[in-house]
Amino acid sequence: MKKYKISVCIISRPKEDLKKLMWSLKRQTYKPFEIVIHKEIGEFSKLRNKVIDKSKGEIIAFIDADCYASKYWLEEMNEVFQDKKIIGVWGRTSYELFGINPSISTRIVNNDGQGVSTSNAGFRAKILKKVKFDEYTNCNEDWIINERLKKYGKLIFNGDLIVFHMNQKWAFRNMIKHATYIDDVLKGYIKYGTPVERWGFIIQPKQLLVILFPPLILLTHSIRSWYDLKITLASLLEKYYTRWLIWRFSIKNKVFLL
Repeated sequence: MKKYKISVCIISRPKEDLKKLMWSLKRQTYKPFEIVIHKEIGEFSKLRNKVIDKSKGEIIAFIDADCYASKYWLEEMNEVFQDKKIIGVWGRTSYELFGINPSISTRIVNNDGQGVSTSNAGFRAKILKKVKFDEYTNCNEDWIINERLKKYGKLIFNGDLIVFHMNQKWAFRNMIKHATYIDDVLKGYIKYGTPVERWGFIIQPKQLLVILFPPLILLTHSIRSWYDLKITLASLLEKYYTRWLIWRFSIKNKVFLL
């Protein structure tokens, strides 16, 4: 079996705590060739391209700063790339709860194969350095890199490639800011045809129902504290803002989206 030189690439905010992530990388059964960390606040696509430029391995593995890897993560990744046709892989991201009952303020991040997620992914460096992330968008970069790489080879999901997303809560400001994610999703729709088409003309129908009937948010989420009530308000504002961005985009680009 070929032993690839795997560069683990991480983008992080300047003061972000990476202790748990680094602990998980030190206990890997397959040791990384290098760990490349780029600390900066900025647009995700641009930051990922910066960390790609710094890497020197044959495989570039991405993991987010708020995640940590199972100890077989890189061993499984090395095994995947034994197939020469495969140029990229993404794995399972599981949310860390440890018995905590989630509420509306719990920021749950999961991926069981729904689509490429750069919180847990690996690519052949030679191809990724050639293609790179599209800096036309800030978020949604994982879906778009998948579209850009398709013509170069095979990309697969592997459920044995596992990372864990650390337990986090939404902050009021971050909840509102999350609405702007839809702008990059819609840009990707115009340029690459993904992923809005899979939703149909009504984007996020459950969200639209809550906008029309706001009390539904009390039925669809658990609220256990005053902080949860604060985030409930933020969640409602985020949904109204998201919908306004969708309608603005629809009018500007003359496409029918609700």
